[in-house]
Amino acid sequence: MITTQHGQQPDEQLMLAYQAGQQKAFDELYQRYRQPIFAYLMRNIGSQMQAEEVYQEVWLSLIKQRTRYTATSSFRSYLFCIAHSRLLDFYRQQGKLAANDQLHEDDATLIACAWHEPDMQLEEQRLIAKLQWCISQIPEEQRAVLVLKLESELSLQTIAEQLNIAFETLKSRFRYAQAKLQRCLGGGES
Repeated sequence: MITTQHGQQPDEQLMLAYQAGQQKAFDELYQRYRQPIFAYLMRNIGSQMQAEEVYQEVWLSLIKQRTRYTATSSFRSYLFCIAHSRLLDFYRQQGKLAANDQLHEDDATLIACAWHEPDMQLEEQRLIAKLQWCISQIPEEQRAVLVLKLESELSLQTIAEQLNIAFETLKSRFRYAQAKLQRCLGGGES
C-alpha cells in the first residue's frame, strides 16, 4: 500500500479502491473533499441552498462515473472537473449560460477538465508526437540548448556558463531553435 507523507493513501489509490467496491475508500475521499468542493460551489453560486443541490449532484456524478475513472491525472482535478461540469449545468438550467457556453474560469481548470475527455487525450497525444518530431528536426547544437532551457528552467546566461559557450552564441542557437520549432508547429514566421 502506498501512503503519502502524512500516512494517508493517495486520492487516486482510494478512488481505485472505491471502484473495486471498497465503500470506506469513498468515505475517505468524501471527508477530504467535502469542504473544498462546497467552498468552490458557494464561491461561484452564492446561494447556500442552490450550492447544496449542485454539491449533491457532484457526488452523485462521481458515484455514477466511478467505473470510468482512470488514474491518468490527479483525482483532485478529476473531482473538480465534475464540480465544474455540474456548475455549468446549473447555470444552463438557470438560463445564465447557453448550451454551448463555457464558464470563464482560470485556464488551468478548463485544461484539467478537458484532459478527462477522450478527444482531448487523443489530441494531446497527437500534439506531443508532433512536438517530439519537430524538436528532432532541429540541428543538434540548437536542439541541445532548447531542450536544456525548457527542461532546466535555467537562465540562458547560466546555461552558457555551464556549457562554456559564449553567451551571444548560445542566445542565437536558442532563438534559431525557437523559431524553427514555432514554424514546424504552425506558429508562423518569427
